[in-house]
Amino acid sequence: MKNKRNLPAFISGLSAFVLTALISTPVTAAIEKIPVVGEAFNASLILKNEVISTLGYSARLTRDTALFTVAGLTLDAYILTLPLDKNSKKRVVSQLANPAYAIPLGYFLYSYYDRYTGISDEDVFKAYLQTVYDQETLKEFEHSLFQLSEKRPETEKEQKQTSHHQGLVINREFIASMVTVYDALFEIDEWRKFETLPSHYSYLTSSDKDLELINRIQPIVVDTLSKTVAGMDKGDIRSSLESILQDAEPDKRNLPNNKIQAITVTLIDFVRYNLLKGWRQFVYQEERTEALTDWMKTTFSQEPERLIRFLASQQQRRLAVQITVDGLQQGLIEGLVDQNKPFIATAWNKHQQKENFKPASIETSSPEHIQQMRFLDSLNQSTYKNPNYLPFFHKLYQNYSKSIASVGISSTPTISVRNLPIIKTGAKVSGNGGTGIPNFHFVDREEDRAYYFFGNDALQLERLAVKNNVQTMFDRLNHLKTLSCNAQYDWNAHVSYDALINLGLGESQRDYGEKRCLRELQERAKNELKATELRAELITDIKAYQDTFFLRIFSLMTRKSLIRQKLEELVELDIQSMPDYVLIYNPWPDHFAHFTGPFSDEVIMPTGELNRLDYWLGQLEATYKDAGIYDQTLWGMAGDHGLSPVYYTLNPEKIIFESLQEELPYPISIRKISSDEGEGPKISNAISPLSNKATDVVVASTAGGNYMLDFFNSAQGWTTQPVYQELTQWRPLSAPDTFELDMIEAMADSLAGTLDYLVVRESECSPAACSVRLINKRGDQRQDELIIRKEDRTFYQSLTTDEPSLLQLTEFNLYLPRPDHKTKMRNTALISKCLAAKETDTDSWCTEDEWRQATQFSPKPDAINQLAHIYDEDRAGTINLFPAEGIGYNTVVPGRHAGESYPEKDAFIGFWGAPLNENKRQLTIEQNGSLAPTLYQYLTGEQVLQGENGWGYPSLLDKLSTH
Repeated sequence: MKNKRNLPAFISGLSAFVLTALISTPVTAAIEKIPVVGEAFNASLILKNEVISTLGYSARLTRDTALFTVAGLTLDAYILTLPLDKNSKKRVVSQLANPAYAIPLGYFLYSYYDRYTGISDEDVFKAYLQTVYDQETLKEFEHSLFQLSEKRPETEKEQKQTSHHQGLVINREFIASMVTVYDALFEIDEWRKFETLPSHYSYLTSSDKDLELINRIQPIVVDTLSKTVAGMDKGDIRSSLESILQDAEPDKRNLPNNKIQAITVTLIDFVRYNLLKGWRQFVYQEERTEALTDWMKTTFSQEPERLIRFLASQQQRRLAVQITVDGLQQGLIEGLVDQNKPFIATAWNKHQQKENFKPASIETSSPEHIQQMRFLDSLNQSTYKNPNYLPFFHKLYQNYSKSIASVGISSTPTISVRNLPIIKTGAKVSGNGGTGIPNFHFVDREEDRAYYFFGNDALQLERLAVKNNVQTMFDRLNHLKTLSCNAQYDWNAHVSYDALINLGLGESQRDYGEKRCLRELQERAKNELKATELRAELITDIKAYQDTFFLRIFSLMTRKSLIRQKLEELVELDIQSMPDYVLIYNPWPDHFAHFTGPFSDEVIMPTGELNRLDYWLGQLEATYKDAGIYDQTLWGMAGDHGLSPVYYTLNPEKIIFESLQEELPYPISIRKISSDEGEGPKISNAISPLSNKATDVVVASTAGGNYMLDFFNSAQGWTTQPVYQELTQWRPLSAPDTFELDMIEAMADSLAGTLDYLVVRESECSPAACSVRLINKRGDQRQDELIIRKEDRTFYQSLTTDEPSLLQLTEFNLYLPRPDHKTKMRNTALISKCLAAKETDTDSWCTEDEWRQATQFSPKPDAINQLAHIYDEDRAGTINLFPAEGIGYNTVVPGRHAGESYPEKDAFIGFWGAPLNENKRQLTIEQNGSLAPTLYQYLTGEQVLQGENGWGYPSLLDKLSTH
């Protein structure tokens, strides 16, 4: 996660994306008397095949706009309260009689007012801590993110250190700006003229039609920015906005990557995307309510017994909660819960020996923030026992330890933008149906376009996923009720809370996303209880109706009428009751670990981010118990990666290219597309990007770890990735054809002592086969190793020594408990088997599963498999550099991931809930991409097969003991 900058009113809103009760006993008893449904009758299939399949997403749906209320006011009354100019206000109000204008606007304003406002600014977690700890104890647990008495930063240094606390504000000015843009867009949006709403949003392009629209909206943006700048004090932010406004000058309007046009494009796409998404959600709910009511009434008249079975199945329906937590590491959590495990001692010892990580021959800097490790020191000396410290995780490991993977695997590079869509969708990265997102940044050579997703390119992520035909859980479960809490890739969610809004607001209002999600679920829990009771009543009523003597006409008619009324009431309750599937995203453990360090007081103290996460998980689980559906709910949670401390930092592009440029008589054209970790976002123009074709090398860094370089000297042409041999004969564009430079050797020499290894294609790669070379140099000794993959089998060898060593296969991971003798001997034998394979005999190569099992106790678990697949997606760069432990590339903060050390590779993945029995066998080493397939298989009963129907990872349900 990156640092955000605070901007006033409308600009602050835009910057987040641009610069940024148990059921009562009688009812339960009634349910228990209903015949077992299970395999015999599945209500979700009825919904899928006979109800949801009939929906049309009509663009002609009408509704009395007086039913829309925003801030407790009718739509027209609310519009009158907004700070719009007189003419705009008059024009908007005059069009509210048109349903095509008013319905999307009404639902949009409801979404951005009633959903995103009205939440207390109180730090709920802090208030909770003050009820379970005394003030003296909490005073001892203060740190940069938690103080009992809030104090404003007094010095410039303090302001800089706390700048990541600031965020956007959704206020009347922000809403008014959205209404202004909406009104300007209304007559232009063609999808309003269709009979049915589009299934996907079409992003702006450089077509004449879209350019006309952009030119119409851009003056609004310029005017708003100008007013904002005029009211700002002098400083970096004002200077940045003034430079953006300069791009509005006539002589700059047609330049590539024009920033004022970039902001305009992003604003239009953001508003239109959310308008169409919100309109689709509204239409879905209206049409589903009507279709389900009609189906239930018809079935009651024609097949009442079938309706009884449907209602009974609904009472026993399966539910799933999928939680994705940025930066959640299994080893760290387990070490905090069970401090007898070696994780804490190992982390502390490495911190004490941090001088050992300092390169001998390269000048480095240190992160700006000094990591505070008082609590880690305390834990290393003695066990901390307090029932209010990580109570949820303590219970989780006590009751479900075997359904939590001992080692969770994050896909390499271990970066959020790559791994989050994997764990949310279960899709792989490469190929049709894959996410197509290999890193936080990449160069698309077919488009000649560089992407960097910290900034307004973040809005492009869903477009890229759709282009690659990724199936999200919301796509797959469209027949069920679904809710997205702060998660991306939620176009087909039936209710959603925007992920980017949460990132913007959550910095200034702690627990903002958690509070709004919990508020939604708590309201739905009340409706769930009512719906459960009403279903039980209906089952009894329908049975009584069936048993009524047919000649008692009046009694039959009365009962029939009452049942039909109750069916209507049930359907209205049902759409507002607990969702069958919820996807929740929490970004904060990763976000603050970057700024303060992953094992710092701010993260692991009782007042830190992990205990804050623990609190909200407990509140979430309690809501499901209150709704009476906990026994039917399977819970799954995964982290996208872990994090590792940074003690020394350097900039590879300076180390490599500045010295190289001094030696060469020819200039090297370098383009850097990323910010350094801890710095602000970048603005990219989605319709007029900068070309890379006059560039020798494009560089980008990620999270202080992975550093990616794109070269363009392949003999097969500019769009083809060059391989190792070609890079040993590289030349800059300005050099003559006779010039050659071994770029690989130059990099290895320049970064010696700071590099874990660099990874480059040995030959062309595809999802079916790949050969990559790993290179490291310490002193005068260079190590070259080769990983060759063909389908499911992989070969690993050293090209310079007898056995490979870069991936530390035969070393033991000090963070993990030592295996027993039998397990250790079995593991040693498997490693020996894999290393004894013959390159010419593919059948002797170990399978991916064998390599995964063989490396589970090593410092780099599953690294061979991950690196063998790193170039499955062509856009994954030409060369990937991974820094040595303790080193950060292009960062000013003390927490990193996307490197290859165990703490950042280890991602939590685990399951719990009443549907699980105690596992007989431990989940050992599993990939975080298995989260979604497991929950899907539980919800639907459909077998998930890896490699089929878009699934890139296996379901683990067969490894879990369910009942």
